[in-house]
Amino acid sequence: MHYLFEKGTPNGKKLLLLHGTGGDETSLLEIARFLDEEATLLSFRGTVQESGMNRFFKRDGLNQFDLVSLEEESDRLLQSIIAVSEEKGIPIEEWVIVGYSNGANIAAHILLERHLAIKQAILLHPMSLGVDTQDFLLSDKELWLSVSENDPIVSEEASNQLIQQLKNRQASVTIATTNSGHQITMNEINQTKKWLNER
Repeated sequence: MHYLFEKGTPNGKKLLLLHGTGGDETSLLEIARFLDEEATLLSFRGTVQESGMNRFFKRDGLNQFDLVSLEEESDRLLQSIIAVSEEKGIPIEEWVIVGYSNGANIAAHILLERHLAIKQAILLHPMSLGVDTQDFLLSDKELWLSVSENDPIVSEEASNQLIQQLKNRQASVTIATTNSGHQITMNEINQTKKWLNER
């Protein structure tokens, strides 16, 4: 997978960035640098094309997900994370995922469906993809999620389903509620930074 890597300082966080539909490996850089100007950054570009837009897995329409593609691309992304981490000498568990929309969705799916050593994730406007096949505990995971009360893409039911899936597996979940639709707001980012700095 195509990716961007920027080495930060030894004391900086290690942020793994996953963009939303139509984004690329540069889309979340400004946010990541605001969260921690000393961070090491690893940002992937989704390999699926939808009308010229980058995505991390296929869909057949709004919220109509191609589950075969989802599993294939989840494995591809996971293998890429492992490969780059080994190449750069960074332990997997030191990464903090920062995902938005489509990127947040595949991140949540991997956390729920794959054994992944990453312990912290920031998921901006995520939703459940309707897959729940595993039962291993996520009690070592700390997750920050933003949910909008008037999100035209993520329904309250879809976000609540994901939150319940995570809590059922004993993940520690912090939820921030906004009314900004599907957009990332400065208020969200400030809350995220505070949460991250406390860890």
